[in-house]
Order: sequence, then structure tokens, then C-alpha cells
Amino acid sequence: MKGIRQAVRWAAGEVWEKINIPATWRELKALGKKHGTRFFIAALIWELIEDVLFPILSWHFGMPELIPIFLIFHFEVITWPIFFWAFKTYDRARGREPWEPDRSAMSTSWRSFMKVLVYQLAAFGWLWALFTPLKTEGWSMVGTIVFYMVLMTAFGFVHERVWHDTNYGILPNDDVELKRTLAKTLTYRSVSMLVMYSGMSAIFQGKLPLEEVAIFQTTGTLVYLLLECVWAKSLWGICPTHPGHDFDASFIRTHMGEDGQVAVDIETYLPPEGGE
Repeated sequence: MKGIRQAVRWAAGEVWEKINIPATWRELKALGKKHGTRFFIAALIWELIEDVLFPILSWHFGMPELIPIFLIFHFEVITWPIFFWAFKTYDRARGREPWEPDRSAMSTSWRSFMKVLVYQLAAFGWLWALFTPLKTEGWSMVGTIVFYMVLMTAFGFVHERVWHDTNYGILPNDDVELKRTLAKTLTYRSVSMLVMYSGMSAIFQGKLPLEEVAIFQTTGTLVYLLLECVWAKSLWGICPTHPGHDFDASFIRTHMGEDGQVAVDIETYLPPEGGE
């Protein structure tokens, strides 16, 4: 009973945070002073979407069970990093920010694209096998699956590039810790589950095929986690961030000292002026 009371108090506190408009306004203003006007505007719009629009849409489309989710849980942990990434990408395109992250090695866009593509191909086949046999009224299951895959593929690429800009879970020698892999899996699968639950509830008019959804999400989580572990050990698509440097990415691991600094004179590995 004690655990239940604590859970209820926590949920009530989260709901109060959402409906306490003066406190939310003060928090947004403080964030605006810290991160700029554009972030304030983006955060304000997201608060209106999460706390007002989503509950209204949930009620309108016959999914009132989603309303507590939007009132209790804070999705800023996912949306705010996307805002920061979008603003940073804009600043990079205008030459205000360097494209390289603050570490010795980085992932290319092609690596991110291939990571997303490999997972989505596996997910598409599994999704197709599970859901196409189900009967729906007024909705095209094939079209729904395709829409879901396109949406999650686009989000998957943005998700990869958002994580590319953070050093969380990356050691000084550029090795990836398990906590980073787990955090990436959690953030991606959370969005996947929310999108799938919303979409499938609408298609099946509240009679959600829980068994198929549970099988897909469980399998998808395991596959995503496994692929992340494999990619964390792969150097394909990894390049050094040092300007003009063209050595293989394995150089980073070979010549990096325990303090995170390159243990040799990097200039000796640069090609001489005028060519090789």
C-alpha cells in the first residue's frame, strides 16, 4: 500500500506541474533567458501541444486513456534535445557553429542513415507479418504500416543525429558505454510505443490488438538494443574531427592516451602541403 500511495502522490504532483500555469510560465521564461527567445517560443508551443492539443485529440478520437499519459509524463526529455539539435543545425548551416562534436571522433550522416535503415528493414518485415492478417474497418492496414514506418524512419534519423551531438556515455578514448546504448534504446522505443498505441487504437476503434503490439514492441526493443551494441563496436562511418585529418578512424583508439589526449604529435600524420 505504501508503494501505491507514493505512486499516486507522484502522479498527482506531475499533473499539478502541468496545470499550474503560473509556475510553468515562470519556468519557460527562465529557460528563455538561459537558452534564447527561439527556445522559449518552441518550448511554449510544445507545452500547448502536449498539455492541450494532445488531450483534446485523444478525447476526440475515442482514446481517453491517453489523456493521463499526456498529463503525467513529460516528453520534454525527447522534444527539447530535438529543439537544440534543430537550432544547432541551423547555426551550423550559417557558419555560427562547427559541424563537429566536442570529441576526437564523430559519426558521419551515412552511418546514421545506415543504422536507421538496417533496423527499419527488420522492423518492417516483422510489423508486416504481425499486422497485415488483422481485419480493420475503414482503414488500410498496409497504408498505416507504411505511414508508421516513414514516420519512425524520419524520427530515427533525427534521433541518431541528436545523440551524435551529445557525449553522454562516450569515454575519452571514444569507446561507447552500455548506459548510452540503453538510454538511446529507451528514448527511441518510448516514442515508438506511443505512436503505435495511438495509431492502432484509432484504427481498431479502441479494440487494440495487445498481443501483436506487445510482441512487436518487445522484439523491436531487443533487436534495437542488439544492433546498438553491434554498432557501438563498429568503426564504419566513424571519422576524426580534426580538420584536414585523413587517417583511418582506428588511429583514434590506437594513439589515444588514458587521459583522452592524442599520445603522438598529430601534425606528423598530416599530409605535407602540396600533396602526398
